[in-house]
Amino acid sequence: MTSLSLYQLLLVLCAALTHALNFCPLMGPSWPAATGLANDPTVKAALQSIRTTLQTAITAGNFSGDSLSLQIFDTGCSDPLLSLSYTATDINTTIGVNKVDENTVFRIGSTSKLFTMLMLLIEDGFGSLNDPVSKYIPEIEAVVVDMQRNSTKSNNGIDFVKWNEVTVGELASHLAGIPRDYGMLDLTEEVPMLEGLGFPKLVSAQVPPCGVPNVCSRKQFFNGLLQGHPIFPTSTTPIYSNAAFQVMGYVVEALAGENFQTVLEKRIINPLKLTHTFYTTPNIKLGVIPSAQGEHFWNFAMGDETPAGGIYSSANDMAIVGRALLNSSLLPAATTRRWMRPLTHTSSLGYAVGAPWEIISFGNERPIDLYTKSGDIGTYSSVLALDPDHGVGFTVLGAGAKTHESLALAADLISASLLPALEAAAKNQTNCHFAGTYALSSLNSSITIITDAGPGLVVSSWVNNGTNMFNSYMALSGITDPSQLSIRLYPTGLESPGQLSFRAVIPPPLGTGIGPFTSPCISWVTVDGSVYGNMGTDEFLFKVDNIGNAVSISPRVLRTSYPKTS
Repeated sequence: MTSLSLYQLLLVLCAALTHALNFCPLMGPSWPAATGLANDPTVKAALQSIRTTLQTAITAGNFSGDSLSLQIFDTGCSDPLLSLSYTATDINTTIGVNKVDENTVFRIGSTSKLFTMLMLLIEDGFGSLNDPVSKYIPEIEAVVVDMQRNSTKSNNGIDFVKWNEVTVGELASHLAGIPRDYGMLDLTEEVPMLEGLGFPKLVSAQVPPCGVPNVCSRKQFFNGLLQGHPIFPTSTTPIYSNAAFQVMGYVVEALAGENFQTVLEKRIINPLKLTHTFYTTPNIKLGVIPSAQGEHFWNFAMGDETPAGGIYSSANDMAIVGRALLNSSLLPAATTRRWMRPLTHTSSLGYAVGAPWEIISFGNERPIDLYTKSGDIGTYSSVLALDPDHGVGFTVLGAGAKTHESLALAADLISASLLPALEAAAKNQTNCHFAGTYALSSLNSSITIITDAGPGLVVSSWVNNGTNMFNSYMALSGITDPSQLSIRLYPTGLESPGQLSFRAVIPPPLGTGIGPFTSPCISWVTVDGSVYGNMGTDEFLFKVDNIGNAVSISPRVLRTSYPKTS
C-alpha cells in the first residue's frame, strides 16, 4: 500500500466520524461508554483493521524504518486491546535489544511532563496552580523583590519577565510567556557554523556555561533563565517551554519535601508497579538503540531538566499509566475531570492546550477530544492519547531517524479507525440496554425510546395520562412545527447504584444567519432552562439491573416512573 492510499484511507475513515446532521448535542458522550470492548464485534473489527493497516504501512516503508511499540488499552481490562511492536533492521543489537516488544524501554521525551503534572496534582491537587511560582522557588522570589525595588526593571516589559505575575498553573499550561530553554540546545554549540552564517562572535559572558554536554546545576539554570527575555505577557498565548517544566519539577520538590526522583518512585512508579520506567538512565540492554546516534541519545544527560523530557518507559508501562489516569487510580475523579479540560486555544481550531495536554479534536457536530502528550528527544519519540468519553487510550513509542513523523502517522491511523468504532459500539450497546417501550397501561402512559442516525437516545413517542407530551413540549419550547421537535437524551455521568441520569436536549432550530452570532449551537444554554416545581423538564432517570439493562424510565418532572414493557 502506498503513502497516497494510506492518506486516502485516512480521509475515508475520518469522514465516517465527522459526517453528522446538525443535532446540536451537548459537549461530551452521546451514549454511555461501551463495555467489554475486547469482545465487541465492532471494536474487534476496528482493531484488526488497525493491525492490518499498520503492518501494511510498515511493509510499504511508511514508517521510515523506525522501531515501534504500541498498545491500545481500555479501563475495563488490564490486558491490552491491541499490542503491536516492530523492530527496524538498523538497530545496534550488540548493546540493546534485538527484538522490540511491549517491555522494550524507549526515551519518552516531553511526555515526561505528564508525569510531572500528575505528581504535582497528587501532592497538592489544584491548590498550588493559582499560586505565584515565587511562593515555591526562592530564586524567583528574590527576582520579584528586586524588581519591586528597581523601577527600571519593573517598567521594562521587553527585557525582563514579570515573574511576580507567573503562576504555577501558567507554567503547567505553557502560558507563562517565559523562554523555551536555558542552556540546552543553545546554538552556541555550533559557533563556527553560526559565525559563518553572519552571526556575531559572542564574548564569554554571553555563552551559557552549561547545557550540552554538561547539564546545568540549579544555580546555573536560574542564573541564566532569570536573565532571559519574556516571549509574551503571561496568559497571552501558549508558548511551549521546557524551562517551565524544569521549574515545575522544583515546585514538586518544594511541595513534597523530597527530590524529584524519590517523589516519582513513591507516587507513580511503585503504586502502579511500573517495572520499565526510570528517572535515570537504565541498563542499555533494556532499550532499543538505533544504529545512528541511538547510543548518544540513550545516554544524553538531562539533569534537572528530566521533569521536562528525560524519563524512560515502555509501551506496557505507558499503557498502565494511561489506564490509571482514565480510572482515576491516583487522583480523585473530580480532580481528573478538572485536569482533562482545555485551558487555552491555539491558532488551530482543532488543537487546544491543557496542563500540559495537547488536545486534539475529532468530529464536527459531536467533537471527540483526545487528551494527548507527545515527546521527542533525538532518535526517540512518544505519544500517549486518552479518550475519556470512551474510557480508551493508546500509546506509541518510536526509535529511529524520523520517529516524530512515524508516530504522528500511526496516531492518525489508529484514531481514524478506533474512534468511529467506539462511537458505534457505544450506540449499539446503548440501543440494546435502553431502547424499547416503557408503559403504565392503566394510566394510558407510555414512552418509546429508540436510536437513529443521530446522537443520543431519541424519544419517539410519549403519552402521559392520555396527554401527548410532544404537544406539551412544543408549547413549552415555542415550537409550532412538529417536524422541528426533537427530544434526545444524553448521559450526564451522574449515577447512583442501579440508576443512570440523562438530560434531554430540545434544541431550537439552528439559525441561518451570516455568522457565529446568528447561527450557533446553543443547547448548552437551554439545559435545565425549563423547571416545574424545582425539577427540570429535561431530567430523565433510568433504573438498570445488574447487567446494565434498563428496567424503567422516569421523566422526573412528572413524578412518575414507567416500567419497561418491551
